[in-house]
Amino acid sequence: MKKKILIIISVIILIVIILPFITGNLEKETLNQQTRAKLEGSFIELADGYIHYELKGPEDGKPIILVHGNAAPYFTWDYNIDALAEAGFRVLRYDVYGHGYSDRPKLNEYNRELYDKQLLELKEKLNITGPVYMIGTSQGGSITTYFAASHPEEVDKIALLSPFFDTYPGKGMVNVLKTRFIGEYMMNVMGDKMFTDPSKNVLYSDEKKQELIDKLKKQMNFKGKKRAILANMRGNALDDATIYYEKLRENEIPILLTWGENDKKNTKESMEKLQELIPAIEYHEIEKASHLAHYEFADVINKLLIDYFNR
Repeated sequence: MKKKILIIISVIILIVIILPFITGNLEKETLNQQTRAKLEGSFIELADGYIHYELKGPEDGKPIILVHGNAAPYFTWDYNIDALAEAGFRVLRYDVYGHGYSDRPKLNEYNRELYDKQLLELKEKLNITGPVYMIGTSQGGSITTYFAASHPEEVDKIALLSPFFDTYPGKGMVNVLKTRFIGEYMMNVMGDKMFTDPSKNVLYSDEKKQELIDKLKKQMNFKGKKRAILANMRGNALDDATIYYEKLRENEIPILLTWGENDKKNTKESMEKLQELIPAIEYHEIEKASHLAHYEFADVINKLLIDYFNR
């Protein structure tokens, strides 16, 4: 009996050891001067690393800053940036640290202060002055909210597309991944699959699924992506952001809020609580849409955004 138990334990240990090697690792390349030269978009160096960005539209247009979320990086604005620029706005989209083709700083935690510092430095280096409009989606919504709450003089209006607010489904798994060694192991085994598979949680249909998978895999090719995901989970960026939304209400910053009726990443209950917290919010529920409504139903979202910012 003891011999059988030892054999079973040995097999389990062996599986645990070899599993990361069997599942593979997409992170093969390093972000450096040579690899960045082959990528689309522009790059600029900030205090914590190089940032991938695009600035588009008339130079005298009102600035709009687009802040992506965790589901996918800067390219999720592919179907929005042109429409906003053609409407006369000066539009900036960029990859948050750890995402897309921006650097993955070697920090134990990526917190709200880091993302806020990144945005302030980026605005200064690109000479984006005066109060701006902002659009944030998912965690980008809470980054936007934190920025507007911390620097109300810098922001005229914001639009929040299914923003992170107080809590989210899957928080239990995130808490597991926060644990040292366990998080690293699980990322090595499952990370590539988890973060390149746009399931029904983020898309309503399969029409743009393969396109999104290909784009997600391309950014996963660069080393440090999974480490950055863990650093983000281990910081305060996913903590309850209610106090910052309260500051938006106190400062009377106008807010447009959208949510897709099939969104499983953000609950309707959470969005209803946000509307109760800030009764002046202009709310639109997007029929059929899931979490990435602005990517999948761009025509609907673009019209809402342009109408809102032109008012």
